[in-house]
Amino acid sequence: MSKQIFLFLFLFCLLGTATVSLAQREASSVKIENLSDQQIKQIIEEINARGLSQEQAIQLAKARGATQQQIDQLTRRINQMKFSGEIGTKSSTTKIDQKIPGTPDQYLDKDSAKMEVSQKKLLSPVSEKNQKLFGYHLFNQENLTFEPSVTIPVPADYVLGIGDEVNIQVWGASQQTYLLQIDANGAVNIPDVGPVKVANLNYESAKELLLKRLTSIYNGMAGATPNTYAEVSLNNPRSIKVNVIGEVIAPGTYTLPATASAFNALYLSGGPGENGSFRNIRIIRNNKLFAEIDVYDYLIRSNTKNNISLRDQDIIYIPTYLKRVETIGAFKRQGIFELKEGENVRELLQFTGGFSEAAAQSRVLLTRFTNDQYQLVDLEQNQFDSFGLKNGDLIRAEEVIDRYENRVSIEGAVFRPGTYALDEGMTLSNLIGKAGGLREDYYAQRGLIIRLDEQLFPTTIPFDLGELFSGVNDPVLQREDQIIIRDIFSMGEKKTVRILGEVLAAGEYGFFRNMTLKDLIFMAGGMTEAASESYIEVARRNSKEEASTINSKLASLFQFEIDRNLQLTDEDAAFVLKPFDQVYIRKAPSYQVQKTVRIEGEVQFPGEYSISDKNERISDLLKRAGGLTPYAFAEGAKLKRSVASQQMAQMEAIQRLQETSDSSLQVEMPEQFESLELRLERIMQQPGSSYDYFLRDGDQLSVPMRSEEIWVNGEVMNPIGLAWERGRGVKYYINSTGGFSQNAKKNKVYVVYSNGTTDVTRSFILKKYPKVKPGSQVIVPAKPEKKDTDNTGKWLAITSTLSSLAVAIAAVLR
Repeated sequence: MSKQIFLFLFLFCLLGTATVSLAQREASSVKIENLSDQQIKQIIEEINARGLSQEQAIQLAKARGATQQQIDQLTRRINQMKFSGEIGTKSSTTKIDQKIPGTPDQYLDKDSAKMEVSQKKLLSPVSEKNQKLFGYHLFNQENLTFEPSVTIPVPADYVLGIGDEVNIQVWGASQQTYLLQIDANGAVNIPDVGPVKVANLNYESAKELLLKRLTSIYNGMAGATPNTYAEVSLNNPRSIKVNVIGEVIAPGTYTLPATASAFNALYLSGGPGENGSFRNIRIIRNNKLFAEIDVYDYLIRSNTKNNISLRDQDIIYIPTYLKRVETIGAFKRQGIFELKEGENVRELLQFTGGFSEAAAQSRVLLTRFTNDQYQLVDLEQNQFDSFGLKNGDLIRAEEVIDRYENRVSIEGAVFRPGTYALDEGMTLSNLIGKAGGLREDYYAQRGLIIRLDEQLFPTTIPFDLGELFSGVNDPVLQREDQIIIRDIFSMGEKKTVRILGEVLAAGEYGFFRNMTLKDLIFMAGGMTEAASESYIEVARRNSKEEASTINSKLASLFQFEIDRNLQLTDEDAAFVLKPFDQVYIRKAPSYQVQKTVRIEGEVQFPGEYSISDKNERISDLLKRAGGLTPYAFAEGAKLKRSVASQQMAQMEAIQRLQETSDSSLQVEMPEQFESLELRLERIMQQPGSSYDYFLRDGDQLSVPMRSEEIWVNGEVMNPIGLAWERGRGVKYYINSTGGFSQNAKKNKVYVVYSNGTTDVTRSFILKKYPKVKPGSQVIVPAKPEKKDTDNTGKWLAITSTLSSLAVAIAAVLR
């Protein structure tokens, strides 16, 4: 930026008589404080367009008559704009003689006249071995960068060199600004002071020398109470060239800011390659070994002392590695690690971060390549500090065995069942104490210890809890013992009772001591309205004594009476249930839920009716509905009956045969209706006949209005509805629609009557068509589709057979 400032300054003087704002004026008469920021920016753009160098701009500015005061004033203006951000530095370009910092020489565009001062790390292919190298990702990771920064403050130990620009600001009683470049002699030329040699001095020493020399022309800077002050800063440190050679991913010459460090150069070059050393990187300065860098020291210990600042023409040399070993298995870090001479397994563990949580830390397995084969070495933990590793060694850390050395477990009737640590000499009573003690419901007569023998086969060791607590038998536990203590409820068959029939929640219930009938009915939600109070039955299993002899008895039966308030006689109330009793609450013999039928259409009082008697028929329903209206068409009446009702009736009949009304047998049937043949005229003429059906729940009777039309459908020329005419037959109505179609099956014509019944055409010698009644449908079906088969082969086979047969007959006749 300092070069740009000088160029801007001198270009202003150069163009003092050419710009619009300064036309017709001499350069010496320009008032710098009167120039606008836009005019200064125009000067900057013009000098960039002309490509003038700093020296050319200075000479031309002086030739135009620019004074030192004008130069200083313009410098301050440009500095103010730079600090406020009005003039950018990173995107500015100018004609320079140096390369882009951070770019190898072989990748520069030699013909470019303008180059941006920016850099990008060169990408290189990554091999599988590189991925394993510990330290590789330090210089080849997207989220971690060592790109050299050009905006950091100049360090105190920075050594000035030829080309650096020194900025001196003087303020107080005197005001002045100096922009000085270190010339080829290593000096800066201060007006009225003369040349001051600062090359090869560090930044702090150069500042002290320059401030001391300024006191010769600014007396106010000296003394105990100065009134003039000065500050020395460095603008845009120069670039340096560094050579990175050896086993590096991208070797070459790199141009870097003079503030760059060794890690900056290593990052830009990609760091050591597959065969490069991370532990012995050498910095060669002035043809001598200046320093050695151990990257592991930074990675493991975060030590940056070896990240030294580079100098121009420094050489970074990466030699080949001497010793690498690989770690696999239960380490925190797995990969390939480089070792120095004398480093052992203990140092290697530091590089890996140590063993993982699941590692067996007592030993590691080493695989070593000998002259022509491999060798395995078991390394115990006491050898980690002394065993010497060789190049190519492979070290594996195994995980711990899925096995416990001091585990026992207890389950069952204790307060805290689970797994416990086995202490030295622990007994069974000690473990029960650890588990919180026995619950009150423990089964005292027997417990088990399941123990593994020498072959890990489980064996059982019984114990008695009574003997245990009396001190008679308190066994000492061993590793992996499993102790089982049962509770009294888990021993034997689970004790339950069952209630069936007319209760709200029939089913199985847990057995309780002193449980009575009233208790069980109460738990089942009470009796339903259909329950019979006078018939409650209890079935009980045979006792142990009864079951011990051969007999025909299956169960003991008890019968009781109980009202809906669960009141029993004193004798019945004393009856106590036993485990596995089954209680049956019977249904009252004549209890029925109301059943409903529906009649609609041409009757006096259509609607829904309850069936009052099991023997009620369709004729009875017609009477209750007031009979038919004058417009009723009795021949077209239809009856639909619920199929689910029929199936439920069958289920109820089965239940009655089984003498149980177990609610578990009650299955919900989907409501479906099927049509039944209904001859309403005959029912009205002969009530109680076989055509006069008994009513069923859900029956739907429909009596339509009189219909006088006939519908002809199917394979006729023009399907249509026609008026019914007395005495006309099927053939008349088919001819009225244009006759049969070509696909009609004439001998299968049928008629569907309005009551749902059907009559078909009969033919022996002559066709006899069904009779047509009002409201009927005449249906002409289609012929079945013929299979499109080729019978040529069939006829050829038949012909061949017949010809063979004829030849055989002729031979016999001869």
